[in-house]
Amino acid sequence: MYYYRTYKMLKTLDLFSGIGGFAVGLEATNFFKTTCFVEQEPYCKEVLRHVKRSDLPDPDPDVIVGGFPCQPFSSAGLQKAQSDSRHLFPEMFRLIKECRPSWVIGENVIGIVKLGLDEVLTDLENEGYATR
Repeated sequence: MYYYRTYKMLKTLDLFSGIGGFAVGLEATNFFKTTCFVEQEPYCKEVLRHVKRSDLPDPDPDVIVGGFPCQPFSSAGLQKAQSDSRHLFPEMFRLIKECRPSWVIGENVIGIVKLGLDEVLTDLENEGYATR
């Protein structure tokens, strides 16, 4: 049996990349190619705030993925939610609005369900995305 690739590789912008778990999983399917990583080290929070669509190596990703910082929502922390300086979903959302990818994949801890999921879903739905 021969398999011919007749599909378009989806270009992925990987935010809050960590060690690249999203990229490893997505690229293993042979449907995704990560074109840019953005990782938060102690100084990277400010770097991310300054990333603009025009700065990206590929300003038109098909997919934006991100496990934005969980500390604001984690039961292991103070659960300050949106008042925590590490709450970076607004920065991820800013790039989503600028880049307009076809797909957005987000990941976070269970604490976000009570402390911030409504904000995330409402923001995405207000931009025309269907959410699950």
